[in-house]
Amino acid sequence: MSWGILAIILLAVAVVFFSKLPKDKKSNSANYPYQKLDALFTPAERSFYGVLEQIKGDSAIVLGKVRVADVIKPNKGLSRSEWQKAFNKISAKHFDFLLCKNDDLSVLCAIELDDSSHLSKNRQQRDEFLRGACEASSVPLIQVPAKAGYVIAEVNDLLAPYLKICKNDVQVSMTTETVKEKTCPKCSSVLVMRTTKKGTHAGKQFWGCSSYPKCKHVETLNA
Repeated sequence: MSWGILAIILLAVAVVFFSKLPKDKKSNSANYPYQKLDALFTPAERSFYGVLEQIKGDSAIVLGKVRVADVIKPNKGLSRSEWQKAFNKISAKHFDFLLCKNDDLSVLCAIELDDSSHLSKNRQQRDEFLRGACEASSVPLIQVPAKAGYVIAEVNDLLAPYLKICKNDVQVSMTTETVKEKTCPKCSSVLVMRTTKKGTHAGKQFWGCSSYPKCKHVETLNA
């Protein structure tokens, strides 16, 4: 075998070898130009999430940022173009919160937290469409104005038709006091009021981290 042929073979092997090496970080960033968001919820959404956690009881769970197309879908019998057009209108939208049954995750109602951005013309058109789509698909939609603090009894009244809260499953005293956001000092999640169900402290209320069981921080009620 001549030196020329051997050189060509070695060059070909080198090309294959280097093509299999992992691409550098700069090249990977060019292919995948993404970065992690700081948090799933805005501060206002996280505050209201804490209120929902206090009210819902054990019979329901709260889900956030769920795509509308994962809750409703276009009707059967539409032409392909009509179906695609209807789907495109919901595929890029999401609900702020969903209240779902704890056992099968069926949707009880959708909840929209309306802050100042909902005053814009585009946002109002989006809200009007969402109300119509939910009404047509029999998904109850509750719209709640964003506030610095919430009256638990008022929010509870909005959710009461969709919740089956047992009398013995009291998660929070339904007072008319305004509740301010209380955050966990360990993980910065919202603290929610819970009730001890077993042991010598059964029936007593305490503040517990909404990230439980990931975070198990608790505080006494007067902390």
